[in-house]
Amino acid sequence: MLQSIIDNKNDKILVSVAIPAYNEEDCIADCLRSIARQQTSVAVEAVVCLNACTDHTAHVAIKVAEEEGLNLKLVHEHVKGIARARQRAFQEASGDIIVSADADSQYPTDWIGRIVIAFRRTPQTALVYGPVYFTRIRGLAGAVMRYAYPVIDLVITQFDRITKHPNVRGPNFAVDRQTFEQVKGFNVALRAFEDNDLAWRVAKLRGQHALHYDRHLVVHSSARRYNYYGLWKAVSYYTVSYFKTFFLKKDMGKFQDVRISP
Repeated sequence: MLQSIIDNKNDKILVSVAIPAYNEEDCIADCLRSIARQQTSVAVEAVVCLNACTDHTAHVAIKVAEEEGLNLKLVHEHVKGIARARQRAFQEASGDIIVSADADSQYPTDWIGRIVIAFRRTPQTALVYGPVYFTRIRGLAGAVMRYAYPVIDLVITQFDRITKHPNVRGPNFAVDRQTFEQVKGFNVALRAFEDNDLAWRVAKLRGQHALHYDRHLVVHSSARRYNYYGLWKAVSYYTVSYFKTFFLKKDMGKFQDVRISP
């Protein structure tokens, strides 16, 4: 598989961008446009998993793909859940490298290029990831977080690397197909943190050296959940849910859907 990444020709899809989407008609156009406008010579497809959608997500996605000349594949997962939707999108992907994205995120033009270079540079690399910064957090907390969050995120990421619990998040990581299949993909029973869980199992299989963190591989995601809950309530919710899921091995409870325009 790694040899195919190195030897890939432009007539074969090398990179699949997998995007779970539950009622994302307000966000997905900007996401797909940013993927269509990647400055890379490799062949790319976008795989959008329509996760029990009841809105016009599919129509918007098709329209953007036609306008931008984007290779788009629409797939369906009728059982709601972020892990299920990611799993379905990854399973339907054609590429040797599968990149995880979110519908409410936007991607710089060198995003895919940096990911491909990381895999090609070091053959033992199995997973590549980078920071996720949030846009437009409202109020005073938002102003503070705009400057403080990149520093906080870097500290958390470095601490997690030391403790061997990589701070990998759904909007910004990539894994090679062979490794994804060997770890049997995402744990579809999880309500959240399926991204962290997958990365931990990759590290267990391949070793920590197989995970490559690129601090310049930055993407921007909407702060809609933080704006909905309020910053401090959202941080508390995620922290408590994280410990419930991975340390207490308890159900984190309902993961509230937030589908407001970013």
